[in-house]
Amino acid sequence: MPPILHLMRHGQGYHSAEVTKDGHLLHDPELTPKGVEQCKARCAAFDRHDHIDLLLASPLRRAIQTTTHAFSPSIARRGLRIIALPAAEEVSSDPSDTGSSASALRSQFGDELVDYSYLSSTAGGDDGWFEHVGDFSSEAQAVHARAEALRRWIRDRPETEVVLVSHGYFAHYLTHEVDAQGKQTTAWWGEAELRTYRFEEDASSGEGRGRAVLVETEESKKRRGG
Repeated sequence: MPPILHLMRHGQGYHSAEVTKDGHLLHDPELTPKGVEQCKARCAAFDRHDHIDLLLASPLRRAIQTTTHAFSPSIARRGLRIIALPAAEEVSSDPSDTGSSASALRSQFGDELVDYSYLSSTAGGDDGWFEHVGDFSSEAQAVHARAEALRRWIRDRPETEVVLVSHGYFAHYLTHEVDAQGKQTTAWWGEAELRTYRFEEDASSGEGRGRAVLVETEESKKRRGG
């Protein structure tokens, strides 16, 4: 049975327009103090920490930091490591959405907290994921393909409840909230917003098990007033 997916947008980063003029020019910014507090509030409100058996995060610093703060009980109680997953990076080639090398991340977060193995197994060689080319291009067609591959990968995991911390624009792609050209069809996710999804399959695609489709749970809709 496919896992339940808890999808979260990172907390406020220093690239936010509320904090820094031309913040998109900052390379791989970290969370602001407000962003840390947003994550801690999310942690206190989340009641599934003891059920999470896989933590995934975009390799951008603010996403890894969000995971450490928002899901600290899952890390402390269950001994989970955060898998840094390039497929969950943001949809942009701006410096603020351009990641750092595995060695730079390792020097900041260490090896006990984060699993960097996927950063060196991507197309383009070691650390090639943050160059925004090929599979990691910001072109809509490439991002749609990346989102579908990630949905299928998570769907086929053996775990029962999975957390993924990603980014506002990419969350729209992952949850089918953009059109073919990449234009958003719903409003932006809020900072540190979390929604919960189950998987369905679109058998009409005729591609083996079918396209992996995420459907927000009724509980999640009620939680955010939807």
